[in-house]
Amino acid sequence: MSKQRTPGARIAAKPMAAVVAMAVAHWTVPAQAQAQEAPANPNQLQTVLVTANKRVERLENVPESISVLSEAEIQRNNVREIEDVINLTPSLTLSSGTTAANNAIFMRGIGTVSVGIGVESDVSVIIDDIPIASQFQAFRDLADVARVEVLKGPQSTLFGKSAVAGAINIVTKPISGPIVYRANAYYTNDHEWRAGASVGGKLRDDFGMRIAVNKSDMPGNFTNLTNGQKVNGSGGRTIMTKFQWNPIKDLEIDFTPHYNVQENSRGVTAVNGFNRAGSQADLATAYMNGNPQLPASLTLAGINPYDPNNRNVRRDFPTGINSSTFGTGLKFSYNLPNDGTLMSISSYEHYKANDYRDQDFVDVPTIARPGETKFSVGNAQFGTYDIRSKTQEFRYVSPDVGKLRYVAGLWWAQNEIDRHFIRGFCVRPSVCTASSPSSPTNYYTDIYNVNRAVFGQATWDFYPTYTLVAGIRRNVETSGFNYLRNFYTDQLDRSTFVPGPVGQDQFSSSGNRDWATTGKLSIQKQINSDWMVYAMTATGYKGLAYDVTSGLKAAAAFPVAPETSRSIELGTKANLFHNRMSLAATIYKTDFKNYQQNTSFVLPNDPTIYTQLNSIPKIRTRGFELDSHFLLTSNWSMNLSYAYTRPEIVDWKNGPCYQDNTNPAIGTTGLGEGGSLGGWNRACFPIRAGSTTGVQNLTGGIFPGTPKNKVNIGTNYDYHFADRPYWAFVNANVRYQSEYQTNINNDPRSVNNAYSISDLGFGLRQNNDMWRLSFRINNLFDRFYIGNANASGPSYRTGPTSTSPAITVNSWVPPRDVFRFYSVRLDLKF
Repeated sequence: MSKQRTPGARIAAKPMAAVVAMAVAHWTVPAQAQAQEAPANPNQLQTVLVTANKRVERLENVPESISVLSEAEIQRNNVREIEDVINLTPSLTLSSGTTAANNAIFMRGIGTVSVGIGVESDVSVIIDDIPIASQFQAFRDLADVARVEVLKGPQSTLFGKSAVAGAINIVTKPISGPIVYRANAYYTNDHEWRAGASVGGKLRDDFGMRIAVNKSDMPGNFTNLTNGQKVNGSGGRTIMTKFQWNPIKDLEIDFTPHYNVQENSRGVTAVNGFNRAGSQADLATAYMNGNPQLPASLTLAGINPYDPNNRNVRRDFPTGINSSTFGTGLKFSYNLPNDGTLMSISSYEHYKANDYRDQDFVDVPTIARPGETKFSVGNAQFGTYDIRSKTQEFRYVSPDVGKLRYVAGLWWAQNEIDRHFIRGFCVRPSVCTASSPSSPTNYYTDIYNVNRAVFGQATWDFYPTYTLVAGIRRNVETSGFNYLRNFYTDQLDRSTFVPGPVGQDQFSSSGNRDWATTGKLSIQKQINSDWMVYAMTATGYKGLAYDVTSGLKAAAAFPVAPETSRSIELGTKANLFHNRMSLAATIYKTDFKNYQQNTSFVLPNDPTIYTQLNSIPKIRTRGFELDSHFLLTSNWSMNLSYAYTRPEIVDWKNGPCYQDNTNPAIGTTGLGEGGSLGGWNRACFPIRAGSTTGVQNLTGGIFPGTPKNKVNIGTNYDYHFADRPYWAFVNANVRYQSEYQTNINNDPRSVNNAYSISDLGFGLRQNNDMWRLSFRINNLFDRFYIGNANASGPSYRTGPTSTSPAITVNSWVPPRDVFRFYSVRLDLKF
C-alpha cells in the first residue's frame, strides 16, 4: 500500500493480472463441475431471516426495529468495511477519531467517543455469535459476509453489556450444497484494488468446509508532499475458514479459525481554511504557534491552505494504525429428541496493534533538545494495543412449534487489554512533567473485565392474534485496572521504564464488582395475514468505566458509574401485495443515565488533544425510522430507508466550553461579557470564583454526531437479452443527510453541512451468475462535502510571537467518496 507506514513488507499483487487469471480459470473449468444453485422466486421478495432473538426467524415476525443488508446489497454496493455499512444504514453514523482506534459507531444518535481503553462502546458488534472485545476492532475488512443485521435500541438482554444502544450482528456465509468455487477482483481509477477467492460446500454428508481469502488496498486520497506517498487509505489481508463435522446423528461441530492483518493510515488532517477576522490571512506573515523558526512558507510549502478541498499535507511521521487479529470459534449444536437445540459456543481472539500520529502536523522539527534553542525533534505519539478475549456461552433453543417458544443460556467472557502510549518529547536533564512543552507522557495501563450472566427470553402466543415476548438477564461484572506513568519519552520499553510516585503516577483498582439486571417486554398484534403492530420496552446496561488516559489524576482513579438505558418503541411491519412489498415503521424514545463520554479539547497554542472522562447525568434520543423494499416488476426492485433522529442532552450542568476570541477579557479580570470566561463562549463561566477553568450548562443542548434526517434509496433493474444467455443490469443508490453538530460543546462553528451522494452501477451477468462484470461510478455528480468540521490541525498566528493575533485554521479528513471515482468488478463462480 503506497502510504506512510512502519517497516514491514507487504505482499505485492497485480490486480489486473488477478482478473485475467480468474477469467482464464473460469473458462478452463469443465462445464460439469459448475455447480447450480436453486433460483429464488422472481415474482416475490426473498424471505429475510434474522437471528436477533438468538433463533432463526422471519424478519417480519420479530417485534423490534431491524435493518438488514443482504448479500446482494453488499455485493451491489461493494461493501468492504463497517464504514460502508454505516453509509447504507440511516440509523447509523460514524464519529471519526484521530486514528481508526478512536472511531465510534453511533446508533440512533448515541455512541461512545473514547481515546482510552477504559470505556466500552455503546454499540456491540457481533460476528457469528461472538462479540468483539473493543469496537474499533470492527474497522477492518468484512470478508465472506452473508448479511448484516442492525438491531436498534438496547440489546443487553440477549447480547449483554456494550449493547446499551444497539448491536450490529454480522453473519458470514454458511456451508451448504455441493462444492462451489468463487473469485472476485475489483479495481478503481484512483488505484484501490481488492481480490478474493473462496471455496465452500459439502465434501461428504458428514463434513463440509468453507475457506475465503481476501486482500485489499486503498492507497489514500491525500498526498504527502514530504515523500510523495498517498495517505488516508487502508488495506488488509483476511482469511476466514469454517469446518463443519457431524460425527454422530444430531450433533454438529463448527470450527471457525480466522486471521486478519490491517494497515490503516486514516486520520491525517489537511489545512483547508486560513482566515483572520473574516478574510484570508496573509501566508507570508503567518507562523506556526507564533514561533519564528516555523514560518508558513516552510511548514506549508507547496500547500494551498485557502483551498477548501486541499489534499496535500506534509508529514515526517506516520498517522494510522496497523493491526493483526487471530481468533477461532468452536460451536457444538445437539438436536434433542423434542427438536430443541442445545449449544455450546466458545471463542478466543487475540488482537495486536501499533498506532501512530504526527502530533505537530508538519515535516520539520518543532521541539528543541535540552540545552538547545534550535528545533531538532518532531512531536509525535505512538503506542501499542494487546487485547485478548475469551467467551463461553451455553444456550438452549426450544422447538419452533407450539404457543410457547424460548431461549435460555449461561454466558461467561473475559477481556484483557494492555496499552502502552508515548506522546511528545522530553528527556533528561530536563525536568519532565505533563506541562512541559509538547505535553509529554509515557504510560502503561491494563484493563480487565470478567462477565458472568444468565439470560432467557420467551415468546408466548397467548391469544389467537396476540404474542407476548419477555426476556431477562442477570449480569455480574468484575473489573479493574493498573496504571504506570512518567514523562520521559526515551524510555521505550518496560526494562528502561521508571514510573513516577504512587498516588501521582501509579494507580490501580481491582475487584470492582457490579450487578445489573436488564429486560425486554413486547406485545404484538397480528391485524391480518399481512400486517402486525407491536409495542416494546427494553433496558440496557454498560459496565464500570475508567479514565485511564494520559491525564489520569488521583481524583479520577476510581470507576465511573455504569451507563444504563431504557427504551420505548412502537412499530408496525407489513408484507403486502403477495410479498412484493415489505414495510417496517418505528417511533421510539430512549433515555440514557450516567452516559460515559470522553470529552476532547485543545488549549490555545497547543496542538495536543486532551481528554477527560465525563459521566453525563442524562441524555435522550427519539425519532422515527422507515424501512421498505419493493418489487415493482420481476426484474425491477427498490429499497428505501429513512431515519429522523433527535438526540439531546437532558441534564448536564457542567459541560465543556468552546473557545471564542470574540469574547475578550475585560481589563485584568480575566472575565468577558456578562461575567463569562474571557476567550471562551459567553455561556462559559469559571468553575469557581477566580478559576481559569470554565464550564457551561449544556442542559437542553444538542448531543452531537448525528444528522436530523438521513435517507438511503436504492434500485436495481435487470434486462434479459432475448435468445441470449446474458442479463444486463443497472443499479443506483442515493443517500442524503442533513447538517449536524459534531462537537459536544455545541460550538456553532463545528457543524457539518448537508449533502447527498449518488452512485450508479451497470454491467452484464450470465443467466446462472457464473460470471458477473460490474462497473460503478461513485459520487456520480462529484459532490464535495466535508465529513468532520472540527478536525484537529496546527495553530498559526499572524506574527512570530506567541501573543500575535491568532489565525482561524480549518482542517479536514476526507471521506472515501468525497471525490468521484470509477470502479470495475469481476465475479466468477465455478
